[in-house]
Amino acid sequence: MFYYKGALPRVDNFIYFKSEVKLNQHDVVVLDDRKYFIDSIEEGLLILQRVGSIVSVSV
Repeated sequence: MFYYKGALPRVDNFIYFKSEVKLNQHDVVVLDDRKYFIDSIEEGLLILQRVGSIVSVSV
């Protein structure tokens, strides 16, 4: 289990969550009904961008 701390630009709050897989830059994370794109990873902090909708995902 991996534990993460994420932040959105211009927002003071952090998002804490866990994942069964290791996350990398440019991955998409779905938390509840919100989708986030991992813009970058800086010293263990994920810099997230909010995503409106995802048309398709391939693995």
